[in-house]
Amino acid sequence: MIDPRLDVIGKRLEPVERIIPVSSAKGGVGKSVCAALLALSFSRRGYRTGLLDLDFQGASAHLLLDVHLDFPEEESGIKPLRTGNLDFMSFAAFSREHAVPLRGSEVSQAMLELLAITIWDPLEILLIDMPPGIGDEIFDVLRYLRDPEFLVVTTPSRLVRHVVERLLAMLSELKVSMIGVIENMARSGTDSQAAQLAEAYGTTLLGSVPFEDGIDDLLAAAARGNPLPRTLADSIRSISARIATAEG
Repeated sequence: MIDPRLDVIGKRLEPVERIIPVSSAKGGVGKSVCAALLALSFSRRGYRTGLLDLDFQGASAHLLLDVHLDFPEEESGIKPLRTGNLDFMSFAAFSREHAVPLRGSEVSQAMLELLAITIWDPLEILLIDMPPGIGDEIFDVLRYLRDPEFLVVTTPSRLVRHVVERLLAMLSELKVSMIGVIENMARSGTDSQAAQLAEAYGTTLLGSVPFEDGIDDLLAAAARGNPLPRTLADSIRSISARIATAEG
């Protein structure tokens, strides 16, 4: 039997032009930071932008963007929260800071429910902060969402690149659209192999995000209107410009 929520999700996402999951097979690479930075960059450049945090077990985008988690407005569904010029939704709006002991199919059901009840206004870009790993959540996104274009986050770490390669290999094998790879936490003088890694799987390195001490506080301040450090701001502006013109 076909779940009727699948049809509802399709209608909810009709006003969204591009759906961009930000993913990484490894935790701790700054995936949420990259998603939040890009969301701010796009919204400041005048794009109608949304950010959806699908990391049910470790939701953190609301902390990075200093979002006050009021219970979403309900009207035949729920409306995303609004922070600055950005539409934002997270499971944390319902769970608050409580642990949510979801297992297996319960995660898929929670994702289905959140996607089905969220009413998005017309958006040019909807970024999705994905949970880490190569698990059911990625396959659920491929099943539930229309034409997702994946961004993959790596770092200069050899260990991280090794794990991220598994994700790139899987997406390539499944013929999933990939916009490109972002190298996070880059340091001056790093001999990065991220470009070769991206090229090996038929995509491209979009750019590097420099390592910044206190990035959490810098992002929260930026969400309140303060400028980012110039090097960081320039790198994110360049990456978002390439994404805007890229085709997965």
